[in-house]
Amino acid sequence: MKHQLHASPSGLFVYYAALVALVSLTVCGFWPARPAQAQETGSIGLTVVNGTTGLPMAGHEVVLLNHSSEEGPDATLARVVTDRDGRYEFTGLAADGSHYVVATRYLEMPYLTGHIPLEPGAGRQEVPLQVYDITTDESALVHSAVHLVVEANPDVLTITEIIVVENRGNLTFAPPPSLGMGLVYTLPAEAFGLQPMVDGLQHTDRGLVFSAPISPGVARIVYAYDLDRASIDHRFTRQMDYGVARVQVLVSPSSETVTATNLTNDGVQQIAEDEYLLLSNRVGVGRGMSVEVAFPRILAWQDVMKWSMLGFVVLIVAAGLVVGIRVKPEQADEPPATADLSPEDERKYAAIIQALATLDDQFEAGGLGEDAYRARRDSLKARALRLRQPGSGDG
Repeated sequence: MKHQLHASPSGLFVYYAALVALVSLTVCGFWPARPAQAQETGSIGLTVVNGTTGLPMAGHEVVLLNHSSEEGPDATLARVVTDRDGRYEFTGLAADGSHYVVATRYLEMPYLTGHIPLEPGAGRQEVPLQVYDITTDESALVHSAVHLVVEANPDVLTITEIIVVENRGNLTFAPPPSLGMGLVYTLPAEAFGLQPMVDGLQHTDRGLVFSAPISPGVARIVYAYDLDRASIDHRFTRQMDYGVARVQVLVSPSSETVTATNLTNDGVQQIAEDEYLLLSNRVGVGRGMSVEVAFPRILAWQDVMKWSMLGFVVLIVAAGLVVGIRVKPEQADEPPATADLSPEDERKYAAIIQALATLDDQFEAGGLGEDAYRARRDSLKARALRLRQPGSGDG
């Protein structure tokens, strides 16, 4: 009796599964397993202090942010409260080159640390964060520098102003924005196309008002505007709203030929990939004083048309005078004076005049050719002129 082997789908599955398991065990016997590499971590030790009083900020809320890129938003990782010493330690943070930022608010003013990088092997980073009481008094603010970047185009000057303000006190300057208080800057009357480049700038009837808070340290106020070159007679004048220790004017293109007032030409300077003509002051510029940069005049098309039309008119007038001189009719012969002639010469002179009149009549009637007419007329005129010479007679 013959036995027939029956194969079913389930039997085949078990068979192949067993075969794969056997091969896997064999391979694993020759290749040792590699343990998974643990991700490196680090920590940030934070201390929050009131910079005005010097006291730690106990029980103060702080937020840990992950700053992965300049373009993307910050991701909130933790929101915690400091201990009685104003401290908190963030642990277990990825040390893979990530950047972290700690932010907080005090008296409605925002404060934050700079970027805190955690590279592999960085371990622990100790970071301070200071907050301050506030004031509306600006006496501790000092304008240390004003940088003016001038892009010279044929018709328009584009001005970018970078104003560096130092808060040398221990209070945050925080004017109430609802009252329109703050630092006031005057724009040229001809300015247009204002572009604020920082928060807190507002154009009012008082001028350009900066009402954002300024903590102890350095702040920069940046904005740009345009000026029509013709409207300012190709002269850029900047009056100082506050006393300033350092003024720099950077002109592009660097090949511009300019003259400056209260500034010294320091030559061409390379900044990043661009070249600028650098003008700077040697002494401080007080409030109300000005610096000025005069650019070469560029004739606008209206000026070109005006002077072209004027030149055309002058040319037409001059041409008319020349043509008038050339076509001026021959004036009638003026008879010579006969007051000093003798009676005999007077008789001869009268005869010559009569001969001239007869000659003209013959010519006009066509009885004489032009050459003969001119020759005889010249001869009679010569005789008349000789009679004017005393004692000459008429040969």
